[in-house]
Amino acid sequence: MFADCLAIMRRQPCLPRLGLALLIGLFATRIHSLSESWMGQNWVQRTKARPELEWDWGHTWSTVEVDRQPVSQLLQGVLGSYRFTLPRSQLQRGTAYVGASSRLRRLMRDMILPREQKDFKVAVIGGSISFGQYTSKLGETDWFSILSKWLIAAFPRANVTIRNGCTPGIPTPYMIMCLELSVDPDVDLVFMEYTLNDGMDGGLFGNRVVMDTERLLRRILALPHQPAVVMMHVPLHGMASYPSGHPKNPNNDIYLNFYQTTEDAQGALAQYYDVQYLSLRTALYRLAAHKDIPGFRWEDLFVDHHPGDAGHKVMADLAIHLLQRTALGLLMEPFGQQDAEAAAEPLPPPMYPGNFPPTSPMCLVGEPFKSLVVMAEGFEYINEGTPTKPKFGYVALRPGSRLQLRLDTDRSAVGAKPDESVNVYLHHLRSYAHMGTATVSCMSGCSCPMIEINAHISERVSQVYMSMLVASQSRECVLEVQVLDKTSSGENKFKVTGIVVSERAGRSDVMERLGGDNAAFGLRQHNGDTTQMVWTKDGIKGGEDTTKRRRRGG
Repeated sequence: MFADCLAIMRRQPCLPRLGLALLIGLFATRIHSLSESWMGQNWVQRTKARPELEWDWGHTWSTVEVDRQPVSQLLQGVLGSYRFTLPRSQLQRGTAYVGASSRLRRLMRDMILPREQKDFKVAVIGGSISFGQYTSKLGETDWFSILSKWLIAAFPRANVTIRNGCTPGIPTPYMIMCLELSVDPDVDLVFMEYTLNDGMDGGLFGNRVVMDTERLLRRILALPHQPAVVMMHVPLHGMASYPSGHPKNPNNDIYLNFYQTTEDAQGALAQYYDVQYLSLRTALYRLAAHKDIPGFRWEDLFVDHHPGDAGHKVMADLAIHLLQRTALGLLMEPFGQQDAEAAAEPLPPPMYPGNFPPTSPMCLVGEPFKSLVVMAEGFEYINEGTPTKPKFGYVALRPGSRLQLRLDTDRSAVGAKPDESVNVYLHHLRSYAHMGTATVSCMSGCSCPMIEINAHISERVSQVYMSMLVASQSRECVLEVQVLDKTSSGENKFKVTGIVVSERAGRSDVMERLGGDNAAFGLRQHNGDTTQMVWTKDGIKGGEDTTKRRRRGG
């Protein structure tokens, strides 16, 4: 054990110091050689979880009573079914902002003692870290899977469905548009993790990352169930490393100081909207950077800028500790009228004036896409996949078939000038067989140059592609897809699977990051190539093994 161990409360035996780290890449899409001294080792073994460091609350709450009942008994499932790795002092440091927690307190109250038959939904959105990249077993050793299993066990009276909606390599602006593809509209709790993928903006005021995060927060907070939101911040690429000249950084790879992150500027959003804020940087930095404690050094927790199993375990520690403390708070300070009023309050004006997201749907794929269709002649909505892996879309087989879609391309409410155009991305299938050619044009309400799409490709694959249309702004912009009597495959099949309307006028950097115009839409979690992982009391459904896809970016 370590010389400095922690006493949890008066009757709690001394516990070993434990820690947390998480390093996530900034713009990196390649593996950075942090140091030959530790990056060359077997990362699964090097970053494995450390059961010998774990501790639990034990009898901490056995002497504390509420209504003459021990707290440890009242919250037996919540407090007694989890063993922490991170020391108590670091758990508290990493819980950077709690605030009133009105929405989270309401949720914990309802899950502990459901007043009626109710389903609860929890989700996470973020990048490759929360997706589970570089864990030894996705669905078991990644932090959100650990949290999910704990939630189901800790709240046996609640029917909980938990969904991992993360999209590796994708920043906040994409999720602003396509939130509905990763989060159910009736969700009750959402964890957000985008610090790495959003990159760096060093400005304190007018910060790009903060403004993007605010718009995503507003979209989530405005959902029908008024969900609670928890921001999970992670260190940027180079922070969970060693300074130039350090023996563990002989190549002088990138190194960031404690303050070189956007999370502190985003802390203003936590305070403004009363959303909770967990900081993996703050939770681990003292143990890893200052004290160099074995088991909590950067190399013990991180593969590169992604955490391994040990790093994910302490991420779960932070999330579970927050929920446990919220549940304990309900016993000490019961949920009351002030809480109820605060949880039900409408959103305040944006912290940055005018920083609203569009109110109309921007990213529609599958069943929601049908709501845009105003006319389908020769197109039929069918599933060309399987019940467990559906691939819905409007399919036409004959020349002359027409599909008309009504979109809202008006961006005046988010500051666009009337003469600025908006990029629209049509999702459609391309394949090596059967495919034909179609045009896409603006029919009414808006104007745009017509584009022609040949859906036949020589490569023997079938993939969803994006084709961009540059349209003028209109609240009722009607587009038409028309199949031509023109083919290089000998047949005329054309399939439309969805559409994305840019959040802002002008060029869309985030869509370019996904490939842009005339490129394959390779986001597997949103193009039908894989299903998102979902946990219920009956087990896990969906997901994919990432062992063959380890080297994708954040």
